[in-house]
Amino acid sequence: MHGQKRSEYKSRLLNPETSSKLATKAQQWNHLSYELLQQRKKLFSGDTPSNDNGGVSTADGGGSEKKPSPQILLSLTEKMLSVNPDPSHLWNIRREMLLYVQPIIEKQQPVNSPTINIEAELTLTAHCLQRNPKSYSSWYHRKWSLVYYLTHPPTICTTNEHKQKHLDSMKSMLQSELELCAQFLQMDERNFHCWNYRRFVVAILGSCGGKDSSSNVEEGSISDIAVKTDVDMIFNGSWSSWLDNQSQQVSMGAQLSEGAMAAVGNIPSSDNTKQGSDIIIAKFVSPLSKQELEEIVTNEWDFTTSKIQDNFSNGSAFHYRSKLLPLILESRLSSGDNPSASDRYNIILSLARDEWESIILNAVFTEPDDQTPWWYHRFIVSWAKPSDELVDADDELIQEYDELLFEMADSLRELLEVEKEGDDMGSSENKDESKGAKCKWAYIGLHLVLSTLLRSKSLDDDEAAELKEEAAECLTELIKIDPNRIERYQNLAIEINGM
Repeated sequence: MHGQKRSEYKSRLLNPETSSKLATKAQQWNHLSYELLQQRKKLFSGDTPSNDNGGVSTADGGGSEKKPSPQILLSLTEKMLSVNPDPSHLWNIRREMLLYVQPIIEKQQPVNSPTINIEAELTLTAHCLQRNPKSYSSWYHRKWSLVYYLTHPPTICTTNEHKQKHLDSMKSMLQSELELCAQFLQMDERNFHCWNYRRFVVAILGSCGGKDSSSNVEEGSISDIAVKTDVDMIFNGSWSSWLDNQSQQVSMGAQLSEGAMAAVGNIPSSDNTKQGSDIIIAKFVSPLSKQELEEIVTNEWDFTTSKIQDNFSNGSAFHYRSKLLPLILESRLSSGDNPSASDRYNIILSLARDEWESIILNAVFTEPDDQTPWWYHRFIVSWAKPSDELVDADDELIQEYDELLFEMADSLRELLEVEKEGDDMGSSENKDESKGAKCKWAYIGLHLVLSTLLRSKSLDDDEAAELKEEAAECLTELIKIDPNRIERYQNLAIEINGM
């Protein structure tokens, strides 16, 4: 159990009163499980349509036999999931029932009306997540419910007014979902399930959360549009359609597979010739302008900053931030639609320096033995590395990258000195054979920076020899601190000698 010692948990189970209560709950659970499966079996025996009273009946001649109503199964799943939200088969049955009643509702309501009560599903999943904030199945069902509602608008959008009303409703709902994520991350800022759901919501908001400006945009005028309307990618949680030809730089893939999207039901088609339930998805969504997308990205960037500052060990926030970097880069390119490679790289260097000085440096000096900011440091060093084409074309920019690496090396040397002084002042009983033992990751970070510099063409022979010697010393210290990985460090030493 989270936040509870195993010994305490086991001792509590040994209490006779507690054991008796748990046994009673187990019997109740087994009874509900049996009842649920039996009701489902009866419902699908013959698989006949529903009657007007909400139940299901079979008719053979003049006789009829009522079958269980899907609402009974929905009620059972709600009761069971409120107790234990983890069993995925219960959520599967619930979605099955929600889709099963689709023909019933379509007979009673206008075509393209939603077949689920979105508020009920969001309320249920929120309650389940309060019980277990890391329930895979609950987060998935929330995604599924959201996608179903957004792809099945409550009214037929025949006018711009209807369309704008639905867009506003969508945007309001998605903003509420971001607020819910913020609440859960306030309780546990490292809940990667919640981070994953947040980027899913942001993906939809960033793909179809724009204002309906179709009446104000001239045909063929797409210079201010940030995201193309792609029916296959709008609702699956992917960022891959963002920024048009720059989309390959944002490798946040789909969260809902093709099979999962198919399980949503009959998503409206993009075929212009179809009507009714096959009404065009594009009528319900509107692509964002570049300005609107930049606002979303900037808000997410600021959110990750606050979460990282709250806890430097937040790996999910650092990962999320690494995916936002390419989008922040695009938002800062103000030199026209086709900036030069040099202009683009200048912004990359500026961002890398900002991340080093404002985020990473503070984190590693505060928690030098926490590997999370060191992972992000490795990412920044690699992300800011100039391409081979740029190396051959612009020596000045390459020197600026090397200057950043030299600054990193100086700061890491200072960190190692501070940690060594701390070790010298500590008790000899707890001292490792290597000074600065707490700073394993600082040695790894310094070696990374030095080995990256050694690949630069701007170094002379004397500088390269000094850096090579220092990199070898880092590996020697790491072998003392971390002997379990001695072969890795020895292989890195061979690479250094070959440079």
